[in-house]
Amino acid sequence: MELWNGDEERSNMQQWRVRDVMTTEVITAPEDASVAEIVTVLTDRQITAVPIVDKFDVVLGVVSWTDLRSKLDIAAPDGRRRVGWWRRWVPPAHWPQATAVEVMSGPALTIRADASLPAAARAMYRKGVGRLLVVDGDERLHGIVTRSDLLKVHAQLDAVIRDEVVHRVLHRTLMIPPGKIRATVEDGVVTLSGRTASRTTAVVAARLTEAVAGVTGVVDQLTFDIDDTVAAEPVRPAAARDPLRGWWIGRRPAGQLVTQPSQRRLS
Repeated sequence: MELWNGDEERSNMQQWRVRDVMTTEVITAPEDASVAEIVTVLTDRQITAVPIVDKFDVVLGVVSWTDLRSKLDIAAPDGRRRVGWWRRWVPPAHWPQATAVEVMSGPALTIRADASLPAAARAMYRKGVGRLLVVDGDERLHGIVTRSDLLKVHAQLDAVIRDEVVHRVLHRTLMIPPGKIRATVEDGVVTLSGRTASRTTAVVAARLTEAVAGVTGVVDQLTFDIDDTVAAEPVRPAAARDPLRGWWIGRRPAGQLVTQPSQRRLS
């Protein structure tokens, strides 16, 4: 029987990296792009920010709607100033003739592809942002990771959890034939259903499932054929002679003879 190593499985499942969930297709703008071109990209693509890169794809900074609102003094065609989100809808022809480098925020918030997901989440929380640019050692852009990307791991973990429960816990460790127990996983909660030969096996299956990394709960719907947790009735000792009743109960002691009543011989 192969024993399930919970620590080893937990370690393997915690090795999710940014590269596993990041988006590799990133909309960028060159460093010499005009403000009008950036506005067009933000509006047409319905995004809130665009990374600015040089000709080698090295990240220089980011231009967002916040940058445009805070760094540019934009007026409407009638001479009145636009404030807040109204500035977004000013036609590109009325935007100042500035370049991306002049209005971008920098340096950009970046992270490496081999960073762990908890590290990415902490970086977003500390900086108060919803995205990080993924770069290599030369600061070249390789992708982007967002808060929603970090949630992708939950859907993938459900599939991994089910595989661990079915193949390692049930089949390898407990050697339960395929199909005897069904396991479904939703948001980390495992539901076990089916029938086992004994109650002990059902209990152990639920306990080992709880120990699988990523499991947040177990719904035990298992039934069993025999309740082997109930103690057997004690064996009664051999019956002994009851002197008050005048007859033998149980087996006669060895060597004991029965005296027959004497008979008188007729002459």
